[in-house]
Amino acid sequence: MLESVGKVVSKRHFSYPGYINSEAPLVEIKGLFHPLVNGAVSNDFHINGDDNLCFLTGANMSGKSTFLKSFGIAVYLAHVGFPVPASEMKTTIFNGMVTTINLPDNITLGYSHFYNEVKRVKDIATTIHRHRKMVVILDELFKGTNVKDAADACLMITSALSKIKNCVFIVSTHHVEVAKKLAANKHILFNHFEYRIVNETPTYTFKLKQGVSDDRAGLLIIKQEGILEILHDAARQSLK
Repeated sequence: MLESVGKVVSKRHFSYPGYINSEAPLVEIKGLFHPLVNGAVSNDFHINGDDNLCFLTGANMSGKSTFLKSFGIAVYLAHVGFPVPASEMKTTIFNGMVTTINLPDNITLGYSHFYNEVKRVKDIATTIHRHRKMVVILDELFKGTNVKDAADACLMITSALSKIKNCVFIVSTHHVEVAKKLAANKHILFNHFEYRIVNETPTYTFKLKQGVSDDRAGLLIIKQEGILEILHDAARQSLK
């Protein structure tokens, strides 16, 4: 088993994490990448008890969800004593990790997408209160409701989370207007992924940068897929 682990480190360019004995939370990673993405772009990331919440923005397909999954994988592997997909990692020991990534509705319980999100966030709040010192990853918080309620709820929950100093949080969102209201919060890191237009084509570097991105690539992607042309042609066909 140990020989197999050693081969993974060598062939996959993983590294052995270092552990810090401290009550204050800390995760410091250099060269983090997703182990299942061929040619993955690596990123450095640092979060601690003073700056305990990362507010992550970026255009569609810019790399937000992949980064969240990469971070979660690294934290999990480090806590089971395995090498991690990064060139270097240091972490304190956490009591657990909870996430909301690709959260569906729940037909069995009769929960809509939004209500399932609310229940999940409540479960996370209860877990934090009970166990403390948790890693929490929230991908596109409250995307199952209208834009106004989603933005207000994101602001409310994010502000509350940033006050919990024994945990670290990463919250990704498209609600960039919330960032302006959080700007005075000294405990929040603002990061984004780059997005550029080259010859009317969206291009991505997948590199994590400081600051907030208000780039919106959704409409451009829809137009590039030619959906409207197909629908217009279908409308003409329906009149024949």
